[in-house]
Amino acid sequence: MNQITNIMAQALDASAMRQKAISNNIANANTPNYQPKRVEFETVFQKELNSTFTGNQTNAKHLAIGKTNSTPTPQLIKENTLMRNNGNGVDMDYEMTEMSKNALWYSSLTYGINEEFNLLKMSIRGSR
Repeated sequence: MNQITNIMAQALDASAMRQKAISNNIANANTPNYQPKRVEFETVFQKELNSTFTGNQTNAKHLAIGKTNSTPTPQLIKENTLMRNNGNGVDMDYEMTEMSKNALWYSSLTYGINEEFNLLKMSIRGSR
């Protein structure tokens, strides 16, 4: 697989992890002292993009600059927000909005990765 496909696959994994985290947040909306969990992927991905510059190493004694071919991984984090007296930090309106956004994001990613594979299929078969 090429690097674009790898990144899109990681984004799909992050979206699936996000869906699970949102579902858990909704399921625990009335659990006392439950703190919602979020999945960070886009910020990690942006950091990776910013550090992908690589320097030309002309001597073995030179330090390597930048990273090469690294794919970001999603991270599950716990929020420390209190919204209600029972210590629960789940906002149902926010969670439902995030679930809708995530579903749209997942659909877009699956469409994009399908198009990548269609292009690969077309190049293997030849354009007829």
